[in-house]
Order: sequence, then structure tokens, then C-alpha cells
Amino acid sequence: MKRAVVIVTLVLLAGGMVMASGAREEAPATREITFVDQNFSYTRAAAEAFKEHVERETNGALTVTVLPWDALGGDRDVTDQLLLGEIEVYNATTGSMSGVIPAVQMTNLPFLFENRYVGWTVFDDPQYFRYVQNYWLEESDNMIRLLGAAENSIRNLYTTRGPIKTPSDLGEYGIKMRVPPIPMYVDLFTELGSAGIVSISAAERYSALQSGLMDGTEGGLASAWQAGLLEVCDYVTLTGHMFDHHYYVINNEFYESLSPEFQRIVDEAGRLAGHVQSVGVQISEAESLQLMRDANKVIYEPTPAENAQWREIGVSVGTRLLSDIVPADYMDATFAAVDRVSGNLDMAMVDELKARVAPYID
Repeated sequence: MKRAVVIVTLVLLAGGMVMASGAREEAPATREITFVDQNFSYTRAAAEAFKEHVERETNGALTVTVLPWDALGGDRDVTDQLLLGEIEVYNATTGSMSGVIPAVQMTNLPFLFENRYVGWTVFDDPQYFRYVQNYWLEESDNMIRLLGAAENSIRNLYTTRGPIKTPSDLGEYGIKMRVPPIPMYVDLFTELGSAGIVSISAAERYSALQSGLMDGTEGGLASAWQAGLLEVCDYVTLTGHMFDHHYYVINNEFYESLSPEFQRIVDEAGRLAGHVQSVGVQISEAESLQLMRDANKVIYEPTPAENAQWREIGVSVGTRLLSDIVPADYMDATFAAVDRVSGNLDMAMVDELKARVAPYID
């Protein structure tokens, strides 16, 4: 799938300059901003929302153009280019950001969010947003400023045997799991009771499931369906064991060069893009889940008591691993923000958010 670059052209109309020989008006200067987008259907919609908002609110003083980005390199390469000021805005993944700011992994803590809407709106909590924004600026030598965050995926469980209702079922059914080669995932499914962890690439999952080399895998609903994994897995357990964000970030040196009014508009556009992406992901995931139902797959949603068993192990594993990576203050700020958002979550507000971004989504 192609990725894209969003180019924002900022036209600065210079005022008259008084010279020794008299007054003259300078020609308009043009600045270009590259905005690198992951270019999934939902991130493209978010980029278009960013474009429309910026162009409308600046009366065309900022112009946004979408271009292919293939020559820019990999995920981490683009983050490095953001740090160097070679690009200005990026829809960054947790993986790419973690190389610069390890604490970004905090919101990957298993079972941190009781539902996706808490994950959507935790970065809308003003106190938490300011804390994270300032922390990221400090950790990146004042180069990376957070504009907004969005859902990338919620990870679930797919197996060839089941249904898997509780962690103990992984052992009972002898489920050998393939997970990303990341300590958080390996330790999580080891302690959940998997019969073994299989180390193969994502591209090999289909054949390994088909041959019995492994019996289960995990990931987002849309990505699992699109990869054809449900052709060989008959069971889906909606564990929702991990929430993954994308982050709309801007080179801070560029940001600080903007006028306060343009900063405000860019801030608004970043938040809007995040909301458009989150709603787009939910739509994509819901469509994939329905396709699984239509294909007569067994879809199991754990009961509250069963969820508590998954959560107890997941939070313990995640907290232990993250405590070596994430400062205690950052962890405490995150838990406090999740508690505030969970306690004040208003579904009417969520419905309003969805309605507000609906015009940007096909």
C-alpha cells in the first residue's frame, strides 16, 4: 500500500519594508512543509481533514498537497528526518517514536483501556496532553511536539482451535502463538499460558497456521482479515489485549516559527486528524468483524469475569516490563489520566465526535 506525503505550502505576505532609499514591498515568500502519512484508508481521510481545516481556516494562506513518499525510507528514517527538520509533520507509529522517546510505549500496556473510547480520548485530557507534550519536547531536545493521537488498532486473538475464553484455555488447547518479536508480547503470551512462542515473520503466518507449526496469532481485526488469516483460523477471541496509537507530531522548531494564530490552526488540525483516524479505524474494524461473522467464524467475547483473568496477568506483565523503560512519574500521570477519562466518559460526547468527523470519512 502506498504511503503519502502531505506538503503544506505557507505563503508569508511580507509587509512593507522601509529602506534608506524609501519604502518597498517584498515579494511573497513560500515555505513547504512535508507531512508524511501512513496512507491507510483511514489515515488518508485524516490527512484530507488536516488539509481542509488548514486551508479553510487560513483562507488559503496554507495550502496542502498530497504526494507519494516512497523515497523517504522506513518508519524510523522518517522520524529521524523530522528530528533534523527535513520534514515537518509525521503521522508516527509507536515503534518509530519509541526509539527517540521510550516512554511512548506506556499506552501499549496490556488492558490499559477498558474500551477503545478511553484510548481515543485520553490524549484529549488537557492535563495529560500537556504533560506528555512537554515530556516529549524535553526528551527530544525540544524537536518533537505532539499535536494529536489516534487509534491504530486494538489487538485480538485468532486461533485454529477453541474457543479461547480464558488464559488457561491457551494451555488446554495447546496453542502455540506467533507474536511480534518484542519482549512485551513474548512475555505476555508466555505468562498467559501459551504452549509455546513461535518466531516467524508476519509474512509466514498463513502457511505456519495452515501447517500446524503454530496455532494462534494476534493483531487488529482489519489487518488479520486482509492478511487472509481467517481462512485458516476459525476462532476469534475479542481480548482487546493491547491498544496501539499513531501520533501526529510536528518539528517544534518549525512550529515555533509560525504565528500564534497559525499555531492554533495547526493544533486544531492535528486533533481533528486524530479523531478522523480513530473513527475510520473503528469503521474498518467493524466491517472486518462482520466479514468474519459472515464467514461463519466463531467470535467469542469474554465475560467481565473472564476479562478480569486476562487483565490481571496482562497488567502485571506490562507494568513489570515498562517500569524499566518508563519513569514512575510518566506511569502515574498515565494511570491518573485513564482514571479521569474512564470516570467521565460520556457516550453522547463520543457520538458528537463521530458526527463531527463523519463528513471527512467515505
